[in-house]
Amino acid sequence: MENLPSPPSISFRTIVFGANGAVGRELIDYLLKSNKYSKITIIVRKKIDKWNTYSNDEKSILNIIELESLDFLINDLKQIENLIPNIKLYNSIFSTLGSRVKKGKEEFNKVEKLYTIQILKICEEYFIQHFSYISSSKANKNSFFMLWKIKGETEEELEKINSIPLISIFRPGLLKERDNDKRLGESLVDFVPFFTKIKVKDVAKAMVINDIKFLENYILFDKTIEIKNKIEKIENSNMIILSKKNL
Repeated sequence: MENLPSPPSISFRTIVFGANGAVGRELIDYLLKSNKYSKITIIVRKKIDKWNTYSNDEKSILNIIELESLDFLINDLKQIENLIPNIKLYNSIFSTLGSRVKKGKEEFNKVEKLYTIQILKICEEYFIQHFSYISSSKANKNSFFMLWKIKGETEEELEKINSIPLISIFRPGLLKERDNDKRLGESLVDFVPFFTKIKVKDVAKAMVINDIKFLENYILFDKTIEIKNKIEKIENSNMIILSKKNL
């Protein structure tokens, strides 16, 4: 059988919101390790020391934008053009933003839902093809627990918009082995066998592998066919399977 030619080498540009959180830190590592991204723009309120330890080549790929607040997402979305003038060249956005329930419903709702919806609108406005968002395996708009309720409401809003080629909603269980934010409750539940659990690094790796797979297929192979907008929900078990693949 005739050998098929290898697909041409290609690189992507991505934006990460929430890169200084537990999943976000791991996400940046895997994005760099993949060697598939020519530019990784990080929008955060505070730069972390870990990023100073990267090699010069890795640092050249990162574009770190520090802002005191992300409220521009709600108040002036067009500001993204000043922050990233060539934003139309980007292929994907990751949101690993998160808040603490103890900060109150208003703040939690703003970070978890309003910011997320506005980030998707950036994708829509500048035709960024893929949006990856971390929800929860317990997300349910009818839940009595604020975290799961707002996550469920956010999922519903994303499904209503459904305006770009692919929205990936990741629904992990209990997050294990947080590098920056160890929580007593999660540490205790880690020993309970019937709780759905996953390592933070596995969540991050699954997100990166999923992004690369989609973008390669979209850019290299699907340019000549009509692509219908799609939403996928990736559950905890499928995330673990994805994380076992090579970058």
